Amino acid sequence: MVWAVGGLAVAAGIGSALLTTVGSPVWGVVLAVLFGLLALAATAFGLFAVRRSPPQLINAVTLGRATVRPVDDWVHFCRERPVRVWSVLWLTLTGLGSGVLLGLAMPGVLGASGGLWWLFLFVPLLALCFVPVGAGMLQLVLDRKNTSFGRIPVGLTLSRHGVARYLVAGVRWVPWETISGVEAQIHSRVSIRRIGGAEPLEFTAGVFEQDAVLVYCAVRFYIEHPELRKELSTIVAQRRFESWDRALSLR
Repeated sequence: MVWAVGGLAVAAGIGSALLTTVGSPVWGVVLAVLFGLLALAATAFGLFAVRRSPPQLINAVTLGRATVRPVDDWVHFCRERPVRVWSVLWLTLTGLGSGVLLGLAMPGVLGASGGLWWLFLFVPLLALCFVPVGAGMLQLVLDRKNTSFGRIPVGLTLSRHGVARYLVAGVRWVPWETISGVEAQIHSRVSIRRIGGAEPLEFTAGVFEQDAVLVYCAVRFYIEHPELRKELSTIVAQRRFESWDRALSLR
C-alpha cells in the first residue's frame, strides 16, 4: 500500500512538472497539491504498516539512571517506535517537492489574466509546504534526544505493582490499586482512570512498537484480574503477551 500510494505521488509530481512546462500551469498547481496529499498519505500508511512485537521483559534498572531502586526489578516494556529514515524522507519530499512544483507553476499562473488573485492560494500553500519539512526535522531531533547516551528510554511498562509511563522529562507511576478503569479513545488514545480526583494516565498506544490493541488489552486484563497480577514481571505474563501478539498478527 505504501509503495502504491508513493508511486501515485511520484506520478502526480512528474505530471505537474510536465503540464507546467507545456503551458498548463493551473493543472500543474492541481497536480502539485495532489502530489503533496499523496505523499502525506504514503507516510501515514507506512506508519501503520510497521511490524509489531510483544512487550520486552527487561530489568527495570536499565530504564532509569540507577539512582533509585525500582519498585519491581523486572518489567514488561513497550518501547516507542524509533524514527525511521524513510518517513523523514517522505515528509521532506512532501514539503520540498510540493514547494518546487508550486514554484514552477507560479510564473505561468500569475502571468495569466487575473493571476494576482492566485496569490491568495499560493501563499498559504507554500506556507503549508514548510509543515511536513519541519515535522521531519523535529522527528530527527526528538529521536536523537530520546535515544542518545544517558537518556531514559521512552515507553510504557507493566509490572506487578503498577503501570509506568517513561518520558524524557521523567516517569509517571500509577499503582494498580489506584486504577479504577481504562478506556480507549480515537486514534489509539488510551486513558487509565484513577480513583478519586487523581489525574488519569493518558497515552497514545499507536506510537509503540507493540500493537495498540495488545497494549490496551494488556492494561485492561490486569485491571480486571487483580488475582493474576502476580504473574507480571515473570515469564508467565511474557508468554501470555507473546501469544496475544501471535493472535493479533493473524488478523
